[in-house]
Amino acid sequence: MKAPPKSSEAVRQAAQVEREAVSFFRRANRLAADPRVKFIFSRAAEEHENALKVLEPLAKGRGKPRVPSFFPVDEYATIECSVCGHSEETDEIPETCPSCGAAGYAFDKDVPRDLAWSLVARTARNVAAFTRKMGAGVKDPEAKNALTMAAGIHRDLLAEANEERARLEGAAP
Repeated sequence: MKAPPKSSEAVRQAAQVEREAVSFFRRANRLAADPRVKFIFSRAAEEHENALKVLEPLAKGRGKPRVPSFFPVDEYATIECSVCGHSEETDEIPETCPSCGAAGYAFDKDVPRDLAWSLVARTARNVAAFTRKMGAGVKDPEAKNALTMAAGIHRDLLAEANEERARLEGAAP
C-alpha cells in the first residue's frame, strides 16, 4: 500500500491543482461568448484562487508536482473561426481572423449556461475529493486545516453550481 504524501507534498499537490484550475477557468472565461457564462467561469476561477490563497503559504518544495487533470483543457486549447473554420492554438482571441478577416468575436466559444455550471460542478466535486484525499494522511495541523478549508471552498462551489443547474432546469425555455 502506498504511503500518504508528507504534509508539504500533499499541500503542494493540492495547490498545483488549484493553479491549473485558475488557469483553465480564466482561459475558458476569455473564450466564452455569453456574458453569463463568462460570469460562471469567473466565479469558478475566483473560488479556486481563494483555495489557492489558503494553500500557497504552506506549499513548500520545488518543481511542479504531477497531479491528475480534472479540467477539459483540450476543449479550450484551440479557437476556431465560426465563419471560415480557421483554427489555431492560442491564449488570446485575435482582433480579426487571419484567414478571412472576420471580427474577433467569430472565435468566441458558445457554451450553454447549464453545461458551464455542470463543468464547474464536476470539477469542484473532483477537486474537493482530491483535496480531501491529500489531507487524509496529513499529520501537521496547519496543513490539515488548509486542506480542509480548501475542500470546503469546493463544497460550497459545488453547492452553488448544483443550485444554479437546478434553477436553470426549472426555468422556462
